Amino acid sequence: SLSFLSFFFGVPLLATLSLGDEFRYRTLSLWLAQPSSRLQLWGEKMGVMCPAVLSAALVSGIVMFSFTWPHTLLAYKIAAAVYVIVTMASATLCTLTTKSTLGSLALDAGILFLGALFSGGVEAPFRSSPLLDRSSAGTITVILAFGICFAALTLWLGARKLARFQATGGSSGEDLLIAGPSVMPEALAEWFRSRPSGASLNLIRKEFRLLRPLWLTELLVLLYVGFLGTFRLLPAPSKWELRTGLEWALLGPLLSVCVAMAGLAGILSLGEERSSGTRAWQMTLPVSARRQWLIKLVVAMFSGLACAAVFPVLAMIVGGAVFGSPLMYVNAHSLPDVLIMFGVLTFTCFWCACAANGTVRAAIWAVPVTAAIPFASFAGLWLGKELAQFTGSLKDFMVSSLRLSPLAFTAVSDFARSTALWLFIPAMLLGLIQSYRLFRTEPDESVVRMLRAILPLAVVTMLWSFSASAGFLYSLWEPFAETRQALDQFHPATAKLELTGEDLARSSSFTALTRRWLRGARIAVAPAHSHLPGYLATIHLASGLECRLTVTHYGGTAASCGN
Repeated sequence: SLSFLSFFFGVPLLATLSLGDEFRYRTLSLWLAQPSSRLQLWGEKMGVMCPAVLSAALVSGIVMFSFTWPHTLLAYKIAAAVYVIVTMASATLCTLTTKSTLGSLALDAGILFLGALFSGGVEAPFRSSPLLDRSSAGTITVILAFGICFAALTLWLGARKLARFQATGGSSGEDLLIAGPSVMPEALAEWFRSRPSGASLNLIRKEFRLLRPLWLTELLVLLYVGFLGTFRLLPAPSKWELRTGLEWALLGPLLSVCVAMAGLAGILSLGEERSSGTRAWQMTLPVSARRQWLIKLVVAMFSGLACAAVFPVLAMIVGGAVFGSPLMYVNAHSLPDVLIMFGVLTFTCFWCACAANGTVRAAIWAVPVTAAIPFASFAGLWLGKELAQFTGSLKDFMVSSLRLSPLAFTAVSDFARSTALWLFIPAMLLGLIQSYRLFRTEPDESVVRMLRAILPLAVVTMLWSFSASAGFLYSLWEPFAETRQALDQFHPATAKLELTGEDLARSSSFTALTRRWLRGARIAVAPAHSHLPGYLATIHLASGLECRLTVTHYGGTAASCGN
């Protein structure tokens, strides 16, 4: 949910944004050169950052624990509060260590991983112990004590590092994630170096180099999945309701980081080029803008799906094969939905990277853009449903006018309700065209420009959802129910009857749709041949279609149509 994303990603982003932007805009030296002590400068930043983070965390936390997880134990609410405190306290240390906002977010994720590993390793041997009470005062005291001590340590280390920090000017190469020491073997690193020929392959190699933080984070994810599999902490697919809160505490970081990697795969490459000022130079290469855009999109989609879904699932399959069955921890039927969800998220973030100027702005805009399209779809569905309640849907009009079976669109309606992705297909196609156009232009930091780019996507989604809702998704017309109510007045369970649609309409108050549907119809009614009292009505429509209505006074109504 949006409250979950805003709490676990918005809070650390807001905490590190102020100092991270000093590195991004190369203004750290000017900030440190002001006629004030560094501790005073740091105190001013903390004085502005802490109220902003606390207010955002309070709003998102209340929404998350009131609506998303209303039955969360008090210990986990306290742990969430400790997470906010540790995030604020460690923001200075993480940002100065990595020299970028993105690196600080990655380091915060590592701290979250370590905390989950620690809690899982300590609590796993005692999971079945009746002495372990996650809501006890002792557990809450331990969480608070550990969190406050860790926050105090990171706060002191951050202030100490700032007091001793030496700003050397520099470029984007100072970013620890982008230009840190290589961890790959030389033979593998050689493949990612550019060659004198092969422009497309060189562009692909460059994209993988820019996405290097993603692959480094994926190594941590695979190690974490291995840890969960080793201690049998991965729930079976049939038990994802999670019987205890421990699984949420351990799987929460994994799910959060997978979502973050799917988004960063779409943002990181283009966002870093625009932040470092190399985007304009890239457009002067003797390679068409269309090919550069397509390569970025394909590599981003591949990397997002691989890091967020494919590799973690393969790790779970390997862990399941070691301890029993390969599909012990994986639900094969849900894999297509998972791939579609992460693919849509990566593409949405790629669109934001094309429209925004820089990695951080693209990440900030990813949340409202991701929320705007579903909200527009829900608004269109609601408006279409309200219209169908008064006028009937287009499907009802076609069925009544052409004398079709009221069950003709049932399969299509059921599929449309169970698979909601098709509601966003027009927006995705328009977004694909928009991303190419935005890729070729130099973006600015205007909010109005972003809103103008989002507005067509929202309008197209709303119109498409409205058309589908008013067309065939929602229907309040029930011709078989109206027909049964009219036939019950003739006591058909005792004798055979021969009626026309007009005879039935004169004895009952039909809606206009039912009256039109039964116009020219012949209805034969006979007692049902069963031990239950009831009757069978055969309706011969004017179009030649034959429908059967079986009514039992104890079993309800059954309807079918065929030629």
